[in-house]
Amino acid sequence: MTPVKATSRRRGRRHVQPEIGDDVWQPAEDWEAIKIGTTVEVTLPAGHSYTGRVDSKTPDSGLVWVISSAGQGRQMYGNRDGVRLRTA
Repeated sequence: MTPVKATSRRRGRRHVQPEIGDDVWQPAEDWEAIKIGTTVEVTLPAGHSYTGRVDSKTPDSGLVWVISSAGQGRQMYGNRDGVRLRTA
């Protein structure tokens, strides 16, 4: 007796793999040297930038909180978000 191969009843359904581009994964920024209280220039992935002060950060420097000098509040950034911090 020859085994019969079962056919799929879900014809027409294909799983599309998402395209992986440069904007999906960003290399980690090294924020170890940036100290709390330091004034930094924050450059966002879209190209916009502003000046602020580092308010807090995690012990591994993976997350930082920056208070905007222009009064736009406090923002949290991860070192893999594509955000660049440069001391001002």
